[in-house]
Amino acid sequence: MTLSALRRRRLAWLALSASLLAGLMALFALWHWELARGERDARQHAATRLNFYASTLNAELSRFQWLPELLARQARVRIALGEPGVPPAATPPVIPSDHPDAASATAPLGSSSDLNQHLRRVARASGAAAIFLTDRDGMTVAASNFDEPDSFVGYRYDYRPYFIDALARGRGEFFAVGNTTGRPGYFVSAPVLGAEGQPLGVMVVKVSLEALEDTWRQAGETVLLADANRIVLLASRRNWKYRALEAIEPQALDSIRAQQQFRGAPLTPLSRELEDGSLVLGDNHELAASEIARLPTAAMGQRYLDESLASGPLGWQLHFLMPLRPLYIQARNVVLVGLAVILGLAMMALWMRERQARLGLIRREAVMMREINERLEERVAQRSRELEATRDELVQAGKLAALGTMAAGIAHELNQPLVGIRTYAASGGKLLARGIASATTRPELTARAAESAASNFTRISELSERLADMIRQLRVFVRPASQQAPVALALAPRIDFALELLAERVTALDLTVEQDRLPRDIVVMGEQVRLEQLLTNLIRNALDALEGEQKAQQTDQQADQQSDAPENKRTAPRLRLSWQAWPAVASLEGQPGGCLRIEDNGPGIDPALRATLFDPFTTTREVGEGMGMGLFLSYGLARDLGGLLRLADGASVSEPAEGSSLAEGSSLAEGSALGGACFELWLRTPASEATHAADGTEQHGTEQHGSGQQSVT
Repeated sequence: MTLSALRRRRLAWLALSASLLAGLMALFALWHWELARGERDARQHAATRLNFYASTLNAELSRFQWLPELLARQARVRIALGEPGVPPAATPPVIPSDHPDAASATAPLGSSSDLNQHLRRVARASGAAAIFLTDRDGMTVAASNFDEPDSFVGYRYDYRPYFIDALARGRGEFFAVGNTTGRPGYFVSAPVLGAEGQPLGVMVVKVSLEALEDTWRQAGETVLLADANRIVLLASRRNWKYRALEAIEPQALDSIRAQQQFRGAPLTPLSRELEDGSLVLGDNHELAASEIARLPTAAMGQRYLDESLASGPLGWQLHFLMPLRPLYIQARNVVLVGLAVILGLAMMALWMRERQARLGLIRREAVMMREINERLEERVAQRSRELEATRDELVQAGKLAALGTMAAGIAHELNQPLVGIRTYAASGGKLLARGIASATTRPELTARAAESAASNFTRISELSERLADMIRQLRVFVRPASQQAPVALALAPRIDFALELLAERVTALDLTVEQDRLPRDIVVMGEQVRLEQLLTNLIRNALDALEGEQKAQQTDQQADQQSDAPENKRTAPRLRLSWQAWPAVASLEGQPGGCLRIEDNGPGIDPALRATLFDPFTTTREVGEGMGMGLFLSYGLARDLGGLLRLADGASVSEPAEGSSLAEGSSLAEGSALGGACFELWLRTPASEATHAADGTEQHGTEQHGSGQQSVT
């Protein structure tokens, strides 16, 4: 390895190391930025929620600030405390005997019964948890819950701060767990003063704040209220109540014990404050504060972001805690996205480097390929000359094949008129012989035979003219069919001509031709010679199928006779021609048209031949009996006439009509109703004829609907 190669490799490793270091620093910066952004948004949300909860707490407490002082000024309260010289009040109102307070209606004003009932009414009306009155020694003399098992009456509360502060400063407030009821509450008190301002007792109102806890809990947020000693008074989680957010000073703890504020609760630490100001809260209340301080963060519990706000009259702090785990997860996801971007850029850089190397290799290969191409050009030129010679041979072979196809088609087209000429000539000769033989005995038959012979000779002349037309039409095939102007032609005479041309075969087969649904006034657009040739081909194709079926039935009968088996009933050959017209046909470019159906009761079409039925040299006849050009030429003749020829099978052939009265996806019939092959020849009709035909079809369908036949409306 050369010195320059070693230097390039070292530079590459150095660049890679620098890129990795820069990527790690970028990810680290991205982590801190996303975490700071999430913490900032979280604190803004916490501040908004704290303001709302603080206003709710202050509103709840302010409702009862005036109530103790108002009750302390009432005369019945001072009478109950034994103050002399208080003027009697007005006669109390009359209360029905069934009223809950009926017992106090007759009680003297200021008696304990009267005062208990009065305090209960005030507590119910104001929503206070309890209202009670103590004398100057702290003994309860009346209470709103006087008739309950946990009544305050008879209990001394001179150790409570709300009693001491009311006598000393004229007002007292305190939060504590009731020693009698065991339920926490906020106590607000006012002194009861005598006429000369001497204290007679203390009026106390207890307010329950558990409804606020329920609200926090239903909101699904972590909220708690701590007093000045950072002891949790209210919390959205019940197991956090009466626990300390930090270690309690011994002097404060002694004061709490003396006041019996939390009824002997252990006041274990709930959280540990970290250096960044966040709190770690857990359930290690069974450990001492010194032991909890030595626990790792993961062992303490979940880490929270603490946002607090001063609220309440006693130095309370309302805390809104947000778990930091979602913020870390969000920052981690952002770092992962950044890592994916860096990896994508690295992969792109590697791809670019590989692409440059690949381009260099391609250039070197291009030089090698250029040299190889130059050596191959000589061989290609030689092969090209050989291919040109082979192509000329293939063109000549194609010309011969086309000539063979044309000869087969011409032979097929000329064969039918020649058969007709031969038939009419033989018939005319027989008629002349019959006329000559009866000239002496029955002269009237001679004239009739001569007339019939003349008719046959006229037919021979027409067929000869038809052969001349076919030969002239060879020039027609040179130019497009669209250049031939179509004319209006009556369809019935064209069908009669084709049947008359094939009359000998029809008679030999004893064929029944059904034309009940073929009106005589049908007019189509086309050319006379091509239309007659097309109809002749289709009818002749049906006769070929029926002849094959007849031969097969004869063979079966002979076999049955030889084997003494019962003979099968012979089916008479049938050919049905029917017509249906529509105002607009999609396959005819939206022009008016109709469909001529040619059905037989022959063997039908082999499903294996359906795909290639209209291809040249496709036939079902024996070898030597046909060249398979009939349907191929018929398909081309139908296209030249602007129409369409197709096979209708038994799978419900769809009708290609637009705007017609026939439903989309239906057909004229389910294949051939006779059981054999069924061909549909779609031809254009003049506009006026299509409208007339459509109206006639509707009338005809309406007439036949009652008879159970299929009709189209």
